[in-house]
Amino acid sequence: MLDNKKIFFIDCDGTLALGDKPLAGAADFINELKKRKKIVYILTNNSSKVPSQHLAKFKDLNLDLDENNVLVSTQAALEYFKGLGIKEIFWLANEKVSEYITGLGFNFNEKTPQAVLLTYDNTITYAKLAKFIHHLRNNIPYYATHEDIVCPDPKGYLPDIGTFIKLIEMTTGLLPKKIFGKPNKDFIEPIIKKHNLSFADAVIIGDRLYTDMKLAANSPITSVLLLTGETKLEVYKKSSIRCDIVAADLIELRQYFE
Repeated sequence: MLDNKKIFFIDCDGTLALGDKPLAGAADFINELKKRKKIVYILTNNSSKVPSQHLAKFKDLNLDLDENNVLVSTQAALEYFKGLGIKEIFWLANEKVSEYITGLGFNFNEKTPQAVLLTYDNTITYAKLAKFIHHLRNNIPYYATHEDIVCPDPKGYLPDIGTFIKLIEMTTGLLPKKIFGKPNKDFIEPIIKKHNLSFADAVIIGDRLYTDMKLAANSPITSVLLLTGETKLEVYKKSSIRCDIVAADLIELRQYFE
């Protein structure tokens, strides 16, 4: 079922790894895809890290990948801003992500931004949040890198950007004009076109229904739900989202190449 597919988009947190520990079969699965000459991208909404940090983690997990294989929701947001000619931005982000955004030619503008961008800022403070909200009250366009509610952690799930979005909505009544990353198909469509492929050639593998699997909904993309992270089988059975394949882990998934 998977052998005729050409491009694989794979989630990381909860799919390939949990925290800094690889999940069962992760390295072998990546190696199997490469042996079969498949195009592989790690598709992560986690905007608390820049591509080089994600790559370093993959190397520590013994995953044979390079930075060109890494797609982060922040990149999609910044490409969108480039297309609109937006350079002056007020953003909520940790220091490393802030340096990354600045390094790509954007200016951190606290007074007169053209837009505000919410990333998964794991160093968020009340003061930073207050400044962000003041800009919203001044009608500055508001964007978010992704909408994940929780972030997997070996000690238990932690609040992700979705909780910030809800807090801001409760305070201002406002939601982002646009949310990048999964499940927005704009995240992967340029990559598919770059390889002269179509959605029918693609597979999305992940552990979340409302991001990973929703990305594949209403399209020819093959959806693969792994029960290694946020979504358990009981939750899937009650969901309206249907997946092409449901597997316990990456070890079990390899049988779908046979």
